[in-house]
Formats: sequence, C-alpha cells, structure tokens
Amino acid sequence: MQEDIKKRFSELCVAESYTLRGLSAEEGIGIYNEKRLHRILKRTFCDNENFFEVKVGRYTADVLVEGKIYEIQCRALAPLKDKIAYYLESTDYEVCVVHPIIVKRTIVRAERETGEIAYVRRSPLREYPEFILPLLYHLQEFIANERFSILLALVEVEEYRYSNAVRYRRTGKYDNEVFPTALVETIELRGVEDYVEFLPKELIGKEFSAADYMPYTKLRGRDVYSALNLLAYLGLIDKRTEGRKNIYHA
Repeated sequence: MQEDIKKRFSELCVAESYTLRGLSAEEGIGIYNEKRLHRILKRTFCDNENFFEVKVGRYTADVLVEGKIYEIQCRALAPLKDKIAYYLESTDYEVCVVHPIIVKRTIVRAERETGEIAYVRRSPLREYPEFILPLLYHLQEFIANERFSILLALVEVEEYRYSNAVRYRRTGKYDNEVFPTALVETIELRGVEDYVEFLPKELIGKEFSAADYMPYTKLRGRDVYSALNLLAYLGLIDKRTEGRKNIYHA
C-alpha cells in the first residue's frame, strides 16, 4: 500500500511539473505554493474527481470516499477545528487530516524567461515528524476519537528561485515555485498510543525539563512547550511546576 501511494505521488509530481512550469510570476509567488502540493496530495489518495469537494452538511470535504473524509492541510491546523468537530459529531464518517512534512528541499536558482539554471544546492532547512505536535493544539480533543487520524506525508521538493526575484520585506515572499518531487514515507497517527513515538526512550521513567526534551526533537522556542503540553494533555507525561519552571515525567 505504501509503495503504491509513493508511486502515485511521483507520477502526479511529474504531471504537475510538465503542466505548470513556466507559469507567470504571480502564480508562482509563495514559499510553499500550497495549492500545488494540496492538489497532488488530494489526487494521491483519490484519483476520482467525483469524490472531490463533497458537501457534508454546511462544510465541504476535500475528499469523501468509501466512508472516509480526507482533509489536506499544508499549514496551520487550527482552521479545521470546527469542521472536524462537525464531522465527528454529526456524521459517521472517518476523518483523516493529511499534513505534509518537507524532509528535503533542493534550491534551484534559475532564470524564469529562459529556464537557464545558475546553480543547484541542498537546503539545510528540513522538517521532522514531531513538527506536527505544536500544530495539534487546537485538534487535541479529537485525538482519542477512534474515527480521527493524522497522516503525515514526508515529501521532497525542489524550490525554483528566479534571479529576477523581488522580495517583500513585510511578508517574506518572493518569486519562486515549489515542485514536490517524491513521497518518502507516510506516518499514520491514530489514537493516543501512536504519540508515544514522540517520547525519547532516554527520557522515559525520568524527570526532565523542556531544555532536556529539545535536543531530541529539533523543536525550538514555544513549539517545545506546545509539544509537551500536548503530550501532557494526552496523559503520556505528567507535568508539575516548580517556581517558574515546568518539570515533566514520562
């Protein structure tokens, strides 16, 4: 099943690349180009457009097939809260939130008009599966529901940055296009027990701080505390406060 999904994703990436390269700069602007990745992921899990954008009560599901709703969300998960609550409370459908994790990014500097490539380099920036934890704060109440799951799609992308790029200081956006190239793996999180994987074995049975947890996760700043608060909410760790410091026990 995993290999079939990976093959399907790769085929869709090739098709999108041939179709969409060379579009106008306006369409290409955006660090993630969510619509493109969203479109590929949606078609990866369902190749029949009759099951796309299906009305479910007052909401529209990205995909509804064989009694299961797929919601593809490439950024923050908070906007899905009310929709998922409705699905779980008012229908009998299973609900799967698909979220991409970019584990490899290749930067390609090129001329937009000619397509001439100046250089190609591997970006040091990458994402990790545990990056989903801070995003789940607004959906944490659904995790124990047997009809709810998260599917992490670990993907590789090529980011084309064009030499005539114009940066916008306030937004951080510039003229680029992001082309997904491969699906490395999918990770399903279904039920509280699957989140045990986010507890480092070295910390199990011990007391630890956020600073102790940080090196095992690649999370930084508030994201570390958000991740730990989620694990505490799920009952996987205990939390107490000593002065201004939080102490956790797995």
